[in-house]
Amino acid sequence: MAAANRWLKELEIRTLVWLAKSRLSSAVMVGALAAASLGFAALAGQTTTSAHGHPSPSATPPLSAYGCYNDPDGDGHLFCDGSVGTDSLPASYGPCGMRSYFYDGGPIICQGTGSAW
Repeated sequence: MAAANRWLKELEIRTLVWLAKSRLSSAVMVGALAAASLGFAALAGQTTTSAHGHPSPSATPPLSAYGCYNDPDGDGHLFCDGSVGTDSLPASYGPCGMRSYFYDGGPIICQGTGSAW
């Protein structure tokens, strides 16, 4: 990332020098500066992304932070170990409830992206 930042800064400086020496209008110079700044901002803003590739300034902590994991059969449900109560789990997990059986090690199951159970 540091190499890309240095390269962009050097490109910006060379562009500014070239524009200052030429007889182009100040509007072109302002446009070039704005484009370089937007490019730099776009590269700098890519450092914070969630597991799904979306920007995540206020992302939900990972499943493991709540003692949860994805259902191994891949149907979209979530299993939780019960270390966090059902009322403290994120709303994005969908409806959650206690299980009366304990295969796969957890007493809580959440709908997640799966179908209702």
